Amino acid sequence: MEALKYVVEVIKWEESPWESYADLSANMGFGLVLSPPDEEDANYSYFAVSPALKITNGSGQAVFVGETKSVVRLNNKGVAPTPEILFEIIVEATREFAKTFKERTEHNPRIYHTIPKPVFSNLKGIIEDCLEKVYPG
Repeated sequence: MEALKYVVEVIKWEESPWESYADLSANMGFGLVLSPPDEEDANYSYFAVSPALKITNGSGQAVFVGETKSVVRLNNKGVAPTPEILFEIIVEATREFAKTFKERTEHNPRIYHTIPKPVFSNLKGIIEDCLEKVYPG
């Protein structure tokens, strides 16, 4: 199976004023969308991954909200991709998010946060649900 990556797009990027940075905690999530095989060429489908990071301060106020979107064209010949292949795409999309995060927050050292690598066991069920919607049974 061949995966062709498209450009990473910034969907949302918001930072709060400097004075709101204290006792930071972060939550990372992923939006996943797998398309059915392309109507014009059933050999291809698309997988979109949207890593999203929300960092809050000690009082629960969001000091950072960011989301990117990576779309990959899969040459899967109409066959369902494996969860492992989709997970590798999620890992790559997370790397792209981390790169964008680092570049865009260098001016603000108070918002520094390490972007964790996704864990397959945490995402396996979500990936399988995504696959089941497009390739039932």
